[in-house]
Amino acid sequence: MNSLLLVTSAVSNGIAVFKPLYWLFGKCMSLLMEVLGNQYFLAIVIFTVVTRLLLLPLNVKQQKTMAKTTRLQPKIQKLQKKYPDPKDRNKLNEEMQDLYAREGHNPMNMGCGPMLFQMVFLMGIIGIIYYPLPYVLGIHGFNDSSQAIYDVILPIYQQITGNPDAKITYFQLNILENFDAYRDALMTNFPDMFTAEKCEAISVYRQGMNLFGLDMTAVPHWKDGIIVIIPILCLLTSLGSSIVSTIIQKKNNPAAGQQMASMMMMMLLMPFFSFYISFKVTAAVGFYWIISNLVAILQQIFIFKQYPPRKTQARLMVENTIERRSREENVKKIK
Repeated sequence: MNSLLLVTSAVSNGIAVFKPLYWLFGKCMSLLMEVLGNQYFLAIVIFTVVTRLLLLPLNVKQQKTMAKTTRLQPKIQKLQKKYPDPKDRNKLNEEMQDLYAREGHNPMNMGCGPMLFQMVFLMGIIGIIYYPLPYVLGIHGFNDSSQAIYDVILPIYQQITGNPDAKITYFQLNILENFDAYRDALMTNFPDMFTAEKCEAISVYRQGMNLFGLDMTAVPHWKDGIIVIIPILCLLTSLGSSIVSTIIQKKNNPAAGQQMASMMMMMLLMPFFSFYISFKVTAAVGFYWIISNLVAILQQIFIFKQYPPRKTQARLMVENTIERRSREENVKKIK
């Protein structure tokens, strides 16, 4: 997931195909902040929770598909023992397809739906976090003038950092972080975009990105004190999500223990990658990851409790038996 957040170049305004989604999410974010009194982080929490709730039916379906796959494992293993010779691979595949057809099961439906929708919603969230100036604050023409704006503020940024070779990363977030320093230059060079009204809106928006006294437009650094709590919480919540997911998958499919060992190693690497990346992006992005991880943990536990593997498998057996008998009765009527 985090790799998608690194597509931003110095003057990137997002991926063209997702810009309608950025616009839609931006309008929703703008409305939420208006209703919530410029409570930026509360709006992000609501966005994350709503996203997860919309994905809940797909995740429940995924859980049921996993339970059905687990229930069929003994039959699949029998077939594999029946055709151990690689020369009989085609016969094995045919009988497995017949098994899936009889059971009304498609193993290809394991998780593409939830992953696809998560990707779509993630891209929408990226729009409101990374590109707020045109999509949330409605600064028209900003995307077309991005390079010119970059060229104007770069010398100011280099003066701020004391580094004549410094380059701006995460362009729009950098503008928010250093807006007080950039304001006059932006109003002078781009008066149609950066009007007094829009500049005031940017300042208000930026104030909403202050959480418990922390400037969440800043990129965390070990030297900056308490703000390092954001990367640390990113690591802990991401580890928690990976561990909960691994435990649940093991209980859902105990037969896949050996495969789970290698998967767990990969799942545990991702939190440390998130930890590293959280020092490269603004604290607001890290906050979103923290909330997303916490909601994911709660959602996984909820689904597991509501649809425990054994009860789900038993329910599926009853449903499959009823369905099979119904098909048999229909065949008899046709004959």
